[in-house]
Amino acid sequence: MLYEGVWQPVVASLLVAALLVGVLWPVVAHAELLAWFIAMLVVSLIRLDCGRRYRRLPPDEQARPCWLRLAAVGALVSGALWGAASLALFPHQYLQYQLALVLTIAGVGAAGVTTLASVWWVAALFLVPLIAPLALQYAWVGSGPAWKLATMVALFLAFVLVASYRLSRVLHENIRLKVEMGARERDLRESESRYRAIFHASPLGVFHFDRDGRLIDCNDKLLEFMGATRERVIGLDLFGTLEDARFIRGISQALSVGQGYFEGDYTSVLTRVSRPLRVLFSGIRDSRGEITGGVAVVEDLTEHRQAEATIHRQAFYDPLTALPNRRLLLDRIDQTRVRCRARGERGALLFVDLDRFKKVNESLGHAAGDQILTVAAQRLVALLRDDDLAARVSGDEFVVMIPSLRHDDDQAGAAVRRVAERIMQALSVPYRIAERSLKITPSIGFVLFGDDETSAVDLIKQAETAMYQAKAEGRARACHYLPSMHVVALQRLTLEQDLRQALENPGQLELHYQPQVDSDGHIIGAEALLRWHHPKRGMVSPAEFIPVAEESGLILELGDWVLVRACETLQRLDARCLPRLSINISPRQFGQANFIEAVESCVSRSGIDPARLQLEITEGVLIDDLFETIETMRILKGIGVGLAIDDFGVGYSSLSYLKRLPLDELKIDRSFIQELDDSNDAAIVQAIIAVAGHLHLSVVAEGIETAEQQAFLETHGCHCFQGFRFFRPMPYAALLEVFEERRHAHSNR
Repeated sequence: MLYEGVWQPVVASLLVAALLVGVLWPVVAHAELLAWFIAMLVVSLIRLDCGRRYRRLPPDEQARPCWLRLAAVGALVSGALWGAASLALFPHQYLQYQLALVLTIAGVGAAGVTTLASVWWVAALFLVPLIAPLALQYAWVGSGPAWKLATMVALFLAFVLVASYRLSRVLHENIRLKVEMGARERDLRESESRYRAIFHASPLGVFHFDRDGRLIDCNDKLLEFMGATRERVIGLDLFGTLEDARFIRGISQALSVGQGYFEGDYTSVLTRVSRPLRVLFSGIRDSRGEITGGVAVVEDLTEHRQAEATIHRQAFYDPLTALPNRRLLLDRIDQTRVRCRARGERGALLFVDLDRFKKVNESLGHAAGDQILTVAAQRLVALLRDDDLAARVSGDEFVVMIPSLRHDDDQAGAAVRRVAERIMQALSVPYRIAERSLKITPSIGFVLFGDDETSAVDLIKQAETAMYQAKAEGRARACHYLPSMHVVALQRLTLEQDLRQALENPGQLELHYQPQVDSDGHIIGAEALLRWHHPKRGMVSPAEFIPVAEESGLILELGDWVLVRACETLQRLDARCLPRLSINISPRQFGQANFIEAVESCVSRSGIDPARLQLEITEGVLIDDLFETIETMRILKGIGVGLAIDDFGVGYSSLSYLKRLPLDELKIDRSFIQELDDSNDAAIVQAIIAVAGHLHLSVVAEGIETAEQQAFLETHGCHCFQGFRFFRPMPYAALLEVFEERRHAHSNR
């Protein structure tokens, strides 16, 4: 503040100095007057220049301490020059001129109090050298009146110093208050700006209402909720317009007790659109604490409810078929059991499994399998009553629950069989998938429940056990659960446990080998076949334990075991004895992420020529993800192993994919060989051989048992055979004997 308008007091001081010179000109030496005035003029010009320079500086430069010190020096020098007038220009002989000088000094001092009081010590630097010399001048005179005047001047100096100090404090306090008020106003504006931004950009609806329940303001989100324009809703009488008593009660509670709440489905009176809302009403109080209106925050719960419905659907419903899943099924079974006991009724569970679905799924791919499951689910739902429940519990397995059956077991059983027949008929209708008509039948097991204490889980297991019995009896039928079936289920579980132990005890598992020969009878390769020597049951058929391994996931461990043992066999046998060994690869094993790495590792560790190892895959592997399958096969070909399609012709045989695959061989399924007397099967075999020749693939015919079969195949261009006509599967020791016999026979020629 010392530099604000500095030119005004400086110029005024200079004009007063000029007037004083004019007043004292008749009685004071002219040289002294002129010298004093020139000094005053120089100091004034310097102070004006400093003020000009200061005003041109940026705020951070103005705040430097040197400018305050410069202002203090200017005030001190200016005050000293005025004080010098009391000593050098004092008219001793002329009282009226003394009076003029004293009044001038007093006036300049009073002016200095107002202009320099913002910094008290700077004002003091100006006032003390200004007034103190006048008091000294009177003291030097020494007379009684002079001493009194000196005392008065000293008191005046003290007064102006005190006044300057108090004025400085007042100024500082005013500045502080002004700064604080400015900060508060700025904060208030920012707060209002933030409130407005939140108010209008909030994802929640917000509206204000007055003491009479009239809507006075709202944000855009509320307008969106209401489907109306601002002009239509501002001023709306909420009490007189709204129809929902719960909503009106929330507003009334906010106006009466300060808080109100609403949650539920609300129908807009303007658009008649209903949506779930949650509304919090709050009263607004004035400075006296009285409620003068209120504000409401409105949350649209539509997405929240949709999310809850999605979570519920994901937790309790199958995502593919939209049927209840196992968790919801168990809950409904428990509820039905309680109701059946209370009413003296019976209920039933039907466990439905689609026969041969797994093979169709492997042949046509999962997309086709999903279509079949979806259609099957739709057919189940269509034929059931409202009280009945159909659920998908896994893969191709469904469970149907029928409540409210008669208590009599015979009548209830008959009713369930009628339902099972309807299910059988509905699910046996051919499925139109991928331009094919597929006949898939269901196997059904069912169990009755009501007054017993069997748990929901055990009831499902019993129905599943009955379903497996239906499959064992030839599929496409329904079986009622009998306690004796439990023994079969336990045997299946025991077989799985024994198979796990067999994997841990390699002595139980071994490979048998069935040689492959050409038209001249030379052994050109062999197929490795897995055999299981059970410690108690003896030799277990692969047809018995392979399905268990596939269902339990043990097929992966078995496949790895076979791969390692096959490489070890090739390592031990010379290529002249056994040029090539084929092993079967299950679809699950082929789809493993580390399958390529496992093959490469086995080949590398054994040090064999990879071309001697041939991997046989089924056509189902090719359809699931053709592009990924082709890439995997190309990598395997890059390693050097051979690739063949096993059981060719029973799956999704298509030239559209066959010509794109890096194959070496096709193996004709034994079912076609055994029925060569049938003209259709004979034509299929000829076609397969022709396709292989066109694609430059070798062909192996499996299941050769007669000379006629061999002759037919040779006539049509197939010269590689495998079957009982030549060799049965044999253990490793017997295979060595075959090689030894052939070596002796060759040496004796």
